Amino acid sequence: MSEAPVDSKSEQIAAEIRDAIRVGQLQRGVLYSSRELGERFGASRTPVREALLKLADLGLVKIERNRGARVLGPDGRGIVELCSLRVLLEPPAARSAAAVMTGRDEEALAAEFKIMEKLADGSPEYFAADERLHDLILRASGNLRLAKFVGELRQTLALDGRFSVPKYQSVETALKDHWDIIEALRKRDGEAAERAMRKHIVRSADLLVAHSGEDNRGLVAEWRRWVEIAVPAGERIVH
Repeated sequence: MSEAPVDSKSEQIAAEIRDAIRVGQLQRGVLYSSRELGERFGASRTPVREALLKLADLGLVKIERNRGARVLGPDGRGIVELCSLRVLLEPPAARSAAAVMTGRDEEALAAEFKIMEKLADGSPEYFAADERLHDLILRASGNLRLAKFVGELRQTLALDGRFSVPKYQSVETALKDHWDIIEALRKRDGEAAERAMRKHIVRSADLLVAHSGEDNRGLVAEWRRWVEIAVPAGERIVH
C-alpha cells in the first residue's frame, strides 16, 4: 500500500497536534522539536514540518528556527481576527447555500441540530455537532475551500476560549440562533439565512472578545469596528 500524500498526512498531523493542545497533552509555552513531535505522532520530519507551518499560520504555534515550535497561549487579538474573518465569510456563504442546497443537505442539518438539542449542555459533544452543522452549511454553499478555511478558524477559536461561551450565554439562546438559520435555509430564503448567521456569529463573538483578557477595551473597540463593516446599515443586531 502506498503512503498517503504529504499534504494529507500533514493535515492529519496538524489536526492531532491541535487536539493535543486542546486537551493539554501539549503544554502552552513549551518548545517541542520536530523529532519529538514526529515520534509522538508517528510521522516523519517532512509532514510534521508542514503541519507546524499550517499551525503557525493559524497562530497556534511559533516556529523557532533549528529548535522546533513553541505552543502559544490565548491571544485576545487573535480572537478578534478570527471572529472578524468568520463574520465576513460565513453569512454570505449561508446566503449562497440557501440558493443551491439540496433536500439531503436539509436532512443533515436537521440531524445535527437534533443532537445539539438533545444534549443542550455545552459539552464537547454538543460543540462537535455545532461544528458539523456549520461545516454542512459551508459545504452546501459549494465553496469547499471556504469550508476548509473556516473550519480551521473554528478549531483555533476552540483553543482560545470558545467553550467559555456557555458561562455567559445560555445554550437555549444558541439553539434558537441555529434554528433560525436552519429555518431560513429550509425556506430557501438567502437574505434571512445571511442575517441569521450574522446575528449568531456577532452574538457569540461579542462574548468571546469581551472575556478574552483583563484589559481588553481596545480589542472590544476593534471588534466592534469590524462589526460595523460587516453588518449592513439598518440591520440591527439584537442581543
